Amino acid sequence: MMSETETTTRTWSAQQETVFSWFSTPNPDEPNAVINAYAGTGKTTTLLEGCRRAPERSILVCAFNKRIAEELTTKAGDTRIQAKTLHAIGFQCIKRFRDRLILAKGTERADGLAKEVCGQRAPDTILKLVSKLHTKAREMKPHATQPGELIDIAVQFECEPGDEWANTAYTLDYVCQKAVDAMEIASKVESGGTIDFSDMVFLPVRNGWLVPMWDLAVVDETQDMTTAQLEIVQGVCRGRIGVVGDRNQAIYAFRGADVESLDRLKAELNAVEMGLTVTYRCARAIVREAQRYVPDFEAGPDNPEGSVTTITGDKLVGAAAPGDFVLSRLNAPLVSVAMTLLRAGKRTRVAGRDIGAGLKTLVRKFKARSVPEFLQRVSAWEEREALRLKAAKRDSSKIEAVHDQAEMLVSLADGAKNVDEITSRIDALFTDDGLGDQGLVTCSSVHRAKGLEANRVFVLRDTLRSNSVEEDNISYVAITRAKLELVYVVGIQ
Repeated sequence: MMSETETTTRTWSAQQETVFSWFSTPNPDEPNAVINAYAGTGKTTTLLEGCRRAPERSILVCAFNKRIAEELTTKAGDTRIQAKTLHAIGFQCIKRFRDRLILAKGTERADGLAKEVCGQRAPDTILKLVSKLHTKAREMKPHATQPGELIDIAVQFECEPGDEWANTAYTLDYVCQKAVDAMEIASKVESGGTIDFSDMVFLPVRNGWLVPMWDLAVVDETQDMTTAQLEIVQGVCRGRIGVVGDRNQAIYAFRGADVESLDRLKAELNAVEMGLTVTYRCARAIVREAQRYVPDFEAGPDNPEGSVTTITGDKLVGAAAPGDFVLSRLNAPLVSVAMTLLRAGKRTRVAGRDIGAGLKTLVRKFKARSVPEFLQRVSAWEEREALRLKAAKRDSSKIEAVHDQAEMLVSLADGAKNVDEITSRIDALFTDDGLGDQGLVTCSSVHRAKGLEANRVFVLRDTLRSNSVEEDNISYVAITRAKLELVYVVGIQ
């Protein structure tokens, strides 16, 4: 934690001083602020110092997850400053209106609501779709009361009944209607009732239970938050709001993030915009590479030169060392890389325990008795799913995800003696433990690596795309994970 002496004697940049001026001197004509903070620009340090200089008596810093919230609370060193996740804030509001609440485990509450609205005779497949849809909708569209309002979410998160249900009552309209019904029942929770994680966002927004509790609210990683999450912030702050994010790191639209939140909130809040564009993380060579996507990205005056190089895929195994990241837009190439590294005696992990869980579900679903049979069923499933998604005119990213899963399973089966060994490999490879651990080579999708950094980062260049703003953002995020060395790897895709 920085001492008071260090805080007052430290030299700050002109951009940081501009941010501090907003914090320390409220302007009634422009009470709110949008701070566009690029990768590695000292955002956290700047925000906490700004909060210390603010005159408000109660200050909320909204963090993206619990780990970050705990770190911010420790670093703040000021009793006026509270760091919380938006779910924790929502739960705090709920407890003002309902007490003795029980937190459900897993999908218990969601599944129970689905059964309540569909009835006991509804097929399990349909129950699961309704459960998944109303869970997503509670966080993304908490005000929805009509089935038509959920169709986009149903399509986005694969909550549509398959072709086998086409001539039955269990249509997409049915699933959306029952999800809306489940949301209405969920909103009526009483004291002593059960709630789940999604309710922490849903209930305070849907029921108007947002209570102004803080004089100043600062929202971090705004580009990754949903509209409902941002509505919570606006409801619990009785004074100024500062929203912080990086338009160029908006890569979570597929999760329902409000990727235009910075621009929308700037207009809604009548906010002044400030920028933190000077990075202290990335070496100069890496900054020059990132400027291909973000031209006004700058290197700090004391940043080292660093390097950006390119190697072929066959050189990766010999080059990668503990503490390095290997990043890819897709997961399938990472499995192949990780297996090769392990065979070479290098400790390796693939980030994403939930990805592994999804693969194990598919392994169980295929019920294969041998590896050849398993590979046949993977191929048949891949072809069938791709055709189904194309017929439904689904987004190409959904079809790509199917191919990605199939390719991961094929890589995991390479050289396996039996299907149980495939499952064992999944357990051994996929984890969120040791992410960034200096004793491991971490293989990760770019999405998983967001917010992390390593001295040396290998990027599988052939997996990157440049056909949209979001794809360019993914490339920018990948590049800016590197502090000293960025190494493009070609020939792996």
